Amino acid sequence: MQRLNLKDRKLFIEHMQSLDVDSLNVSTYSVIYLKKHLQCLTYSVNLAWQILELGVSKSDKPINQITVAEIGGGTGIISLLAKWLGFCQVIYSDTYAQSCKDFECISNALKLKPEFIVCGSINELSEQFTGKIDLIVSRDVIEHIYDIALFFEQSTLNFFGAIMVHNTSANRYNIFKKSYFKKLHTLDEYSGNLNQFKPGDSVESFYKLRLNFIVANFPELTKSEHEQLAKNTRGRIFNDIYEDVKLYTITGIMPQMVLHPTNTCDPTTGNWTENLINFKSYESFFDSGKYKIEWFFSPYDEWRNNGFKGEILKILNVVISHIKFLSCYISPAFIMVAYPNKLRHEHKD
Repeated sequence: MQRLNLKDRKLFIEHMQSLDVDSLNVSTYSVIYLKKHLQCLTYSVNLAWQILELGVSKSDKPINQITVAEIGGGTGIISLLAKWLGFCQVIYSDTYAQSCKDFECISNALKLKPEFIVCGSINELSEQFTGKIDLIVSRDVIEHIYDIALFFEQSTLNFFGAIMVHNTSANRYNIFKKSYFKKLHTLDEYSGNLNQFKPGDSVESFYKLRLNFIVANFPELTKSEHEQLAKNTRGRIFNDIYEDVKLYTITGIMPQMVLHPTNTCDPTTGNWTENLINFKSYESFFDSGKYKIEWFFSPYDEWRNNGFKGEILKILNVVISHIKFLSCYISPAFIMVAYPNKLRHEHKD
């Protein structure tokens, strides 16, 4: 199994510490996230390292022959690290144009500009790089993708043979994380969030957005119908809501409500509020005859926490790394690794 050089990780952290964020010509949005990463830099880099190393460990190519693509890159810690480590080609992508512009500035400042910066989703990546990517990675992205089944369908169709490593903190098996995210769901669904700072994200409650949309487009329906339809279309974007309600006006059949009791998404953008999905559902998005799925778990930030809390986190991290059947219930995040079955016999963990 290939391993990355730990010395390179230490040197990369030191290089990142040299970045003067306030001198960069980037958006407030990126400044906030960059400073957040720099405040817990060792942790952020360790997560990026874990993601890349898991991908490399499943590959039969040396690092300098692996083309890696980061989706939903944001400030691009994974892409920057991959460039530092000497991957063959590094592709950064994000659907938010400002993030792409800001990342170019950040990567130039660090002299770690990737070979390609793609503004778009898996669709835009497919248009340019079908069959040319060996490793697809992300951190805290897949829990926000509107149609996650379609995303993986496109990934496996257009990049068959590529290894996929996706980290997400939306861990429904950790009762504390689950409770926290359900509170966020309820807040976004019924109260809205005035603290949103990313342009394009809604501040009004998702339920009210759906209700107003249905009332405006189908005024002939009764108040009770409007309210029930708004409730039943939780987790849908406006285009899908319109089709669901239109079908209801023809057939009288109410749209089927999303099964999870609190999962919800912004109907304007389709951005889920930490979509809590179980392992079985994730695995169902892949053809089991073609792909092998493995689950790994990320640690807590023991590096930024001192005293008693830091010691507790160190103990939890030992449990996470050594007692796998408990890991999913303790870990703050999990990592899905999907790779072609043909590699199954080549790698032993």
